[in-house]
Amino acid sequence: MIKIKSLRSYYLEFPLVDPVLTSFGVMKSRPCIIIELEDYHHNIGYGEIWCNFPSDGATYRFNLLNNVYHSNIVGCEFSNPDNFIERITEKFKTLFVQSGDMGSFYNINSGLDCAIWDLFAKNQKLPLNKLLNPDSKNDISVYASGINPSQSHEQIAVAKSMGIKAFKVKIGFNHSLDIDLLESLDNYFTNDEMMMLDVNQGWNFQEAAKYLKILEDYNFSWIEEPISALSSQAEIKNIIKSTSCDLAFGENITSFDEFISLSQNNKSKYIQPDLTKYGGISLINNLSKKIQNNKIWLHFLGGSVGLLTSAHIMAAINPSAYLETDININPLRTSVLKNELNIENGKIHINNDYGIGGPLNFDTVNKYLVLSNA
Repeated sequence: MIKIKSLRSYYLEFPLVDPVLTSFGVMKSRPCIIIELEDYHHNIGYGEIWCNFPSDGATYRFNLLNNVYHSNIVGCEFSNPDNFIERITEKFKTLFVQSGDMGSFYNINSGLDCAIWDLFAKNQKLPLNKLLNPDSKNDISVYASGINPSQSHEQIAVAKSMGIKAFKVKIGFNHSLDIDLLESLDNYFTNDEMMMLDVNQGWNFQEAAKYLKILEDYNFSWIEEPISALSSQAEIKNIIKSTSCDLAFGENITSFDEFISLSQNNKSKYIQPDLTKYGGISLINNLSKKIQNNKIWLHFLGGSVGLLTSAHIMAAINPSAYLETDININPLRTSVLKNELNIENGKIHINNDYGIGGPLNFDTVNKYLVLSNA
C-alpha cells in the first residue's frame, strides 16, 4: 500500500519573446503547474496540470489545488493507480458541478492522476513506459507545433535542424491568408516529411464544409479541430463524412464515450487526448484497451513533466506515432527536470529511470516561479 505523505505544487511562467497566435487569441507566456506527490518511502511522483488558457487560469487552478484538494489528497492510500481518478472525481464532483466549472476539475484531476501513476511506477522500480508495456521502446518521434503563420518558414527550418520530419501549422485566421500560407509551403517538404494543419475550432460547420472542400487540393496529413469540440456527434460525423481530408479530434473532448464513438468511425484516423487536460494516464490506458492504438496521437502543450509523461505513454501504446512538441523556445519544456528534455534526431529519448525520472531542476523552478506551496 502506498500512502501520500505530502503534496507540493509549483506554478511557473515563461514570458514569450514571440507570442503564439491562435484562432481564439494570443499566448504571451507559457505557464505550467507541477505537482509533486511524496510517499512514506521517499518516492516522488510528478504530474502537470493543464493551465494554458485563459491567462489567469493558472493562478486559479493553483489555488483550487491547494485550497480544495490538498487536505483531501495528503494521507490517501492506494495499492494501484487504476481507480484513483475515479475516487477523486467522486470526492469532488458535486462541488464542481455546483460551480459550473468542470474544466478546472478535469485538469487538476488529470495532473494528480499522472503523479499517482508516476509514484506507482517508482514504487514498482520501473520506468513508466515499461510499467504499461514491458516491451516498450525508449524513444518517440515528435512533430513540431506552435508554428505561427508569419514565421512558418523560419520555425520549420529550426525544427528540421533538430531532425524533426513533421510540422503542424496554424490556420483558421483568414481564409485568403490560410491559402497564401499553404501556397508558400508548397514543395517545401521532402517526401519523408509531413505537414498537418490546426484550425483550433476556428470554423463553424458551414465554414468548415466550404473550406475543407477547397483544402482537398493541398497536401497534408490531417486538419485538426475544424469545428468546435462542443459540436454534436451528428455534426462531427457529418463533417468527417463531407470531406476526403483526414480530420483529427480529441484535444478538447471530455467524455470517454465520445472518444470511443469517434474511434469507431473508420474515417477518423487521429484521436488526440491530452493527459494533463482530461482523464490523465488512466483514460489513455483504458482507451488503449478499447480502440486501435494506432489512432491515439497524444496532444500536448506545456512543460517538461507533461511532455515527458506523454512521451512515456506514446512509446508504450503507439510507438509508430508522432508526439506533439511545441517548437518555441521554452525552458519550462526543456529544463524543469534535472535531465534536460532535448530532441535528438527528431525524437525524445527515454532513459531507464524509474517512473518519468526526476528530480526537479530548482534553478529553473526558482527562476520562473510565480506561486508555490512548498
